[in-house]
Amino acid sequence: MTQLTQFAPDIYRLRLPLPFALDHVNCYLIRGDRGWTLLDTGLHTPEGWQSWLAAFAELGIASTDIEQIVLTHVHPDHYGMAGTLQAWTHNTAPVRMSTATSEAAAVIWRSSAEDWLDETSAYLRRNGLEASFLESVLQSMRAMRAAVRPHPEKVETFAPSDEVYLGNRRVQASAAQGHADDQTVFYDPADRLIFCGDQVLQRITPNVGSWPTTPAGPLGRFLTDLSRLRGLDVGLALPGHRSEITDFAGRIDELLAHHDKRLTDIREAIPAAGATTLEITRQVFPVEKFNIHEVRFAVAETLAHLEHLLETGQASRDETSAGVWLFRR
Repeated sequence: MTQLTQFAPDIYRLRLPLPFALDHVNCYLIRGDRGWTLLDTGLHTPEGWQSWLAAFAELGIASTDIEQIVLTHVHPDHYGMAGTLQAWTHNTAPVRMSTATSEAAAVIWRSSAEDWLDETSAYLRRNGLEASFLESVLQSMRAMRAAVRPHPEKVETFAPSDEVYLGNRRVQASAAQGHADDQTVFYDPADRLIFCGDQVLQRITPNVGSWPTTPAGPLGRFLTDLSRLRGLDVGLALPGHRSEITDFAGRIDELLAHHDKRLTDIREAIPAAGATTLEITRQVFPVEKFNIHEVRFAVAETLAHLEHLLETGQASRDETSAGVWLFRR
């Protein structure tokens, strides 16, 4: 049996495996009069692809039955098999994504990993990371690029404010920034249903990080969009990971409280004499238990919170002669 769960007569969730600590991603199959919509695609691995084929077999879906493939955001576990699935439809089903996702994919996935070299090197240095991290970052980027190929050839874009059809459902597309600045969530007011991507997750908190190419203020954008989404009348939220959410507003309140506490913890971890991003990260996260991939995510999340403290006047930042940032409070 596949990892299929039905939530409505027209909606199935397919849980695909991931080779990470977070070991799965949720993708959705939505039936309509014109065919099936696939929402998000998983990382391109042999196991993931076999899961899709098993789901198609279980639901009796042929390659000609796919109307469209829709993406919430550019992260590899959501974007990864878009091209593979499109090829399975003999390139007849368009891959639809926001304009921002299309632009992000061109920069992140279609360019050379080495194009990021100078920017990534400077990012590591100013946050107190050793130069040895650079090769691990490049190795990770090369591996992720392999896991998002082939790229989709037939791409259609939409704006965050557009109405979009998912199957027979007319949903409102809405930007939801911070975790991924290109991310789109899809709200069906008639059914009080939202496909919320990675913006709101059950039991775990979405990673909100400041990366080499992240525009300033990712945490502020995340908190702002969370507060806006809280105003929606939602009876069921279907996220990109973990289980469905039946108390959407309550879960958003928990996420807001989490980041409020995390900001306090990070501010208190800043010594009077100042410290680098990595040194502060070590005070907040059990870095000694992390692999290099997880250390980078912890540093990026710490930096996003430090930048928010700077924006709100709760911390200051200097730069050493070696170009390393020192944060003070």
